[in-house]
Amino acid sequence: MNVRAVDVQFTRSNEESVRITLVHNPAAGDELHEGDDLLEELAEAGYEARLVAGKKKLEKKLDEALEDAGELVVVAAGDGGVRRVALALAGRDVPMAILPIGTANNIAKSLGVSGAVRELVAGWRRAKRRKLRIGSVAARGGAMRFVESAGVGLFAELVTRGGEEAQGNSAGLTGNPIDRALALLQRIVSEQEPEFRRLVLDGTDLSGEYLMVEAMNIPLAGPNVQLAPGADLGDARLDLVTVSEAERKRLEEYLRARLAGEAAPLELPVRRGRRIQLGAVPDDLHVDDDAWDPEEAEASAREPAAGEVTIALEGGAVEVLVPRQERT
Repeated sequence: MNVRAVDVQFTRSNEESVRITLVHNPAAGDELHEGDDLLEELAEAGYEARLVAGKKKLEKKLDEALEDAGELVVVAAGDGGVRRVALALAGRDVPMAILPIGTANNIAKSLGVSGAVRELVAGWRRAKRRKLRIGSVAARGGAMRFVESAGVGLFAELVTRGGEEAQGNSAGLTGNPIDRALALLQRIVSEQEPEFRRLVLDGTDLSGEYLMVEAMNIPLAGPNVQLAPGADLGDARLDLVTVSEAERKRLEEYLRARLAGEAAPLELPVRRGRRIQLGAVPDDLHVDDDAWDPEEAEASAREPAAGEVTIALEGGAVEVLVPRQERT
C-alpha cells in the first residue's frame, strides 16, 4: 500500500492558525450539515478556513479557491464532491482531507477515513498520507477522468436507472438509499443479458460474453459493493473486474445476503494491469457515479479507434490525510 507513515503537523502555535480551504456540499447524505458548524469545529482546532459551498458552478469556484488554497483542502461531501476536489487537486502540492457526509462514501471508506467530524479534524495533526491516483477513459470525442471506477454493463445500468428508480423511487423500492440501490442492482443482475465485448488487458486478449466489465481504482463501487478488495489506490495499476454468466448466481447470492443484513464476501474474477482496451461506445459507459457526459469530456492526445475505449491511470495523484485509528 502506498502509505507515507510520516506525521503531518499543521498547527504551529496557539497564536497562529493554519489557513485551509473547506469545500462543502450541504445537501450530501440524508442529513443537512451546516457550513457554519463545520467552520466552528475547524476554528476550535486551530484552522482558519475559507468556505467554498454548494454544487452549482463548483468547478469554477474551486479553480478560483485553489489559486490560494492554503496548506490543506478539506472536502465535506459525498463521493461526488470528493471526486471533484480530487480531480482539481491532482498534481498540485496541496493535500486533501475528507469529512465523509455522503451516502455511500466509497472513496473515504476505501482510504480508511471514518469517524465523527471532531475526531477526524483532531486526527489530521498526526495523519498518514495516502496517494490517490486518477484514472482516465478515452473514447472518440474526448476523455473523462475518474477516481472510483469506470466500465460497462451492470453498474453502468445502475447509474443510468438509479437516479429515477433508486432516488425518485418510481419502482416502489423501500429502505435506505443503499438498500434501494442494492435492490435495484439485484433486479438489473437478474435481467441483464451477456454481451460480447472485445477486451484487452496489457496486450492479453480477454474478449468474451460479459454482464459487466469494470475498471476499479478503489475497492468499492456503487452501494458499497466490494468488487476489488485488493485494489491499491496509489499504485500504477487498475483492477479489472469481470462478471460473466458463470458469476451471475454468485453476485445474486451476495446481493440477497446484503439486503438481509448478513455478512457477504464477494469473489469475482480480478486481474491487475495498466491499460485496458474495451469494445464500447461512450454511451455504454459510466464514469464514477455518472453516465458518459460529452460536455465534460476533454480533448485527448490519443483517441482510440471508433467503437473502442481505453482506460488507464494518469500520472497525477492527490495526497489524502488519513487520521490514525486510536487503539482501544
